[in-house]
Amino acid sequence: MAAAIVGRDDVRARLAALHDDVGAGRGGALVLVGARGMGRTAVLDTVPTGGPVRVAAVAGIAAESELPWAGLQRLCAAAGITACTAGDVQPRAAALHERLAVGGPVLCLVDDAHLLDVESLDVLAFLARRCARGPVAVVFTVPLAAPEADRLAGLHVETLPPLTDDEALRLVPARVAAPVAAELIEAAGGNPSDLLELADALTAAQATGSQPPPCELPAEGRGRDAVLRTFRGLPDAARALVLRASCAEPSEALGATEASADDPEPAEVQRSGLVRSTADGIRAASPAVGATVYAAASAGERNDAHAAIAASLDPRRHRAAWEWHRACAEGRDDVADRLAAVADDNPEASALAWHRAARLTPPGAEKAERLRRAACRYWAEGRVGPARRLLGHAREHAPPGPVVGRVLVAVGEIELRDGAPEVAAHQLLLAARKLPVEEAADAFLLAAEARRTAADGCGHAETARLAAATETLVATHLAGMAAMFTRDHAAGAAALRKVLAEAGDDVRGALCAAEAAMTLGRPGLAHDRAAAAAAGARGGDNPTLLPTALFQFSLTSALLDRPHAAVEASGEGVALAVASGQRNTAAEHEVLAGLAYVSLGDRDAALARVAAAQARIDRVGLRRAAALAEWVRGCADLLDDRPADAFRRLDALFVPGTGRSTVQVAAIPQLVESAIRCGESDSARRALERYETWAESTGTGVWLALAHRCRALLAADPATAEEHFRRAVELQRSGGMTLELARTELAYARALRRQRRNREARSVLRDAFRLADDAGAGYWAAQIRDELRAAGDRADETTPSSAEELTPQQERIVRLVADGRTNREIAERLAISRRTVEHHLRNIFVRLGVRSRVELVAAVSGPSAGNG
Repeated sequence: MAAAIVGRDDVRARLAALHDDVGAGRGGALVLVGARGMGRTAVLDTVPTGGPVRVAAVAGIAAESELPWAGLQRLCAAAGITACTAGDVQPRAAALHERLAVGGPVLCLVDDAHLLDVESLDVLAFLARRCARGPVAVVFTVPLAAPEADRLAGLHVETLPPLTDDEALRLVPARVAAPVAAELIEAAGGNPSDLLELADALTAAQATGSQPPPCELPAEGRGRDAVLRTFRGLPDAARALVLRASCAEPSEALGATEASADDPEPAEVQRSGLVRSTADGIRAASPAVGATVYAAASAGERNDAHAAIAASLDPRRHRAAWEWHRACAEGRDDVADRLAAVADDNPEASALAWHRAARLTPPGAEKAERLRRAACRYWAEGRVGPARRLLGHAREHAPPGPVVGRVLVAVGEIELRDGAPEVAAHQLLLAARKLPVEEAADAFLLAAEARRTAADGCGHAETARLAAATETLVATHLAGMAAMFTRDHAAGAAALRKVLAEAGDDVRGALCAAEAAMTLGRPGLAHDRAAAAAAGARGGDNPTLLPTALFQFSLTSALLDRPHAAVEASGEGVALAVASGQRNTAAEHEVLAGLAYVSLGDRDAALARVAAAQARIDRVGLRRAAALAEWVRGCADLLDDRPADAFRRLDALFVPGTGRSTVQVAAIPQLVESAIRCGESDSARRALERYETWAESTGTGVWLALAHRCRALLAADPATAEEHFRRAVELQRSGGMTLELARTELAYARALRRQRRNREARSVLRDAFRLADDAGAGYWAAQIRDELRAAGDRADETTPSSAEELTPQQERIVRLVADGRTNREIAERLAISRRTVEHHLRNIFVRLGVRSRVELVAAVSGPSAGNG
């Protein structure tokens, strides 16, 4: 049972504290409440039995629940004392406490207390409420909603909730494929005991996902026996309500399992542990419990349950569910076409409707297409296991040609987002051969993305060559990207400009345009096209592409010197990608967030995000993300003043033929800086020449400015360096850059200070400090502040001492802080986010030279504070 102890740290800590208290002569009591299978007994088994504290354990037995004092006698025997045989509850409890305490500290564990006889339970409860001052403690366990728990009123209660998905995953054996593990976790509904039984029952084929895992609790298992025993012991009305709850899927319509006036009280039914109450009505405790109950019911009971659900549904609003339950009630299987016709009417239940339609469709192309549609909608819900399995069934039924091609595209896209990109590329190329031209072009586009995700430059070029036969805009786009990767900038730019001119407004078209614009060195346009793609996907036009669109949006934000926007976009991207079964995309978003954080100087946050993605990167070969991760680590090395380590990391990215051209080019400024700082000037010059060629070909100020900054750092002649610094500052200022401009001014000021031009350096540094401060980049603000001090500036010149230097928004925030408002209240008052309030407060603290809200109020509440 020890394997089942996950996600119970708080409860175990409470038990350990109670054990220690008893050892120190202080008593106490605790009630552990949890549904069947939640680990009440397993948690008690973790209590240590050695040492000075004696443990006396007893478990309630149903067969003795009607025998007065039976439970108390067994507890006394376990504690090595004689049972109390005289008096009512109070004297018995007092005598029991005295006898238990005589032998030293003792912890009494009463498992399944609801099965004790009433007399014993009352005495132990009375004792538990009054044992705080002696070396005696009592722990009870009872099921959720057990009426016997009322007898334990007044005692501290700890509830064992269902496990979270992350906690449950720790229980699944390593032999189980990840998509199958996700299905088992969903089926068990957070019940650790049921999850372990389901996992143990898997065959080899089920564990790998080639066959569906069991949906019912395994035969002859403890969970199944307990569920069926409880179900069959319910009164007729309660059993009917539980069965209705078991007939309805979690995604079905509101009201499908609502209780009628003739039903028992929901609380009575919930005490069975077979159902739970949700905002959508009564539902089965878990899918596995529901399937077990459904299988155990008679055909007549099931028909009645389906008929009752159908009667509760509005056939106009929930047509697919109504058709299904009515057909089940009548024993008909002729509703496949009607289900398919209305399957997309309710997006929340669309996957289920298509799945049901497919089940009732005869083998052939139509069945394959319905299975494909169901799979795609399951995938959009993040249910990768069912999606993959249904696509496998679809391939079995699909005739040669476009139908199987569409199935393979779905298989390949899921593999691209949640599997091995190299495998995805081959599946998508196979699909392209079977599809009409326009559909084939989309398959080639996905295959090329898979090649880039795997940093396979040769494979990308081959994909572009194969796509050329389609003579589509996608073919032009892939040819242009391939030319750029091989440094044929003239041919590549011509093709990509055509893409920019002709790309449509759909999500894929906008993504192609964003990628083309970024490669052409037009980051502003790339950012706009990425935003359009995100808006289209968010509006329902291919929602599974939203995490990808947000990736482009985050990337362009980072490269446009907007790190906060990049962090925000990637934060949403991670959440959406995980929810929709796109773990590869989630990992790439984690790395992008790391890139944004490291540009702000927050190396700890940056490395944490990279670390969160590393296992996925290694497991499936996300080499593009691996390159980005090394770029982040190289930048972190620079922040830590380890230029040699940074140079080794970044130089390793420049391996010919790796297909990492975008990362290679973007990382050159950091490579040049690290090379200069560790004495590798020749390497810096070679890298910079490549960067300058690309930047000049784009004519974009963002890239040209960084080239000038690098050239200034390399220049031996101070006049030449100053000329390049001034040009970089001019370009970044005109381009609206903030943080990069501050970094350029910091480097410029250091060069001025080396020439003993401290007054000019101070002027440049003050502007840099303002920019870094406004950008919320505390690391860079601190670096600039130190440089200012070294240049002879006084502290009060860099941190104004009054609110007169604050912006109007910051002044409003200061006034609200002075009024005693919390960050949440300030955010609501000013219609901004709490994160924005926190950002402004950090800047205010720096500007006013204070460290807390108390100091802030004191700093702005001088004699003139109230004058206006």
